[in-house]
Amino acid sequence: MEARDFRDQYSEFTALDAEVVGVSPDSDERHASFRDKLDLPFPLVADAGSKLAKAFGVARLGGLLPSQRVTFVIDAEGIVRSVISAELDVSKHARGALDAIRALG
Repeated sequence: MEARDFRDQYSEFTALDAEVVGVSPDSDERHASFRDKLDLPFPLVADAGSKLAKAFGVARLGGLLPSQRVTFVIDAEGIVRSVISAELDVSKHARGALDAIRALG
């Protein structure tokens, strides 16, 4: 559902000159299948060894369990400007990211 929300609102992100990138520990092959199945217009990054999840503080049990469901809004300088964390309500991620991007002006 979360990926679909980002897909369905993708034109709003691009209108704001924002890029959407999905990250998970799944393999490149699983990402390709998932991207094709849902017709996702944005890239998915395989986080082998949960290195990104650890760096962003969202890894669970040292990367042994799936990372937390978190969306980061990062500005053009690489600064994290907003963090949307909603494990159970995935609809908050795309909407929250758009709101945060709009607030950046």
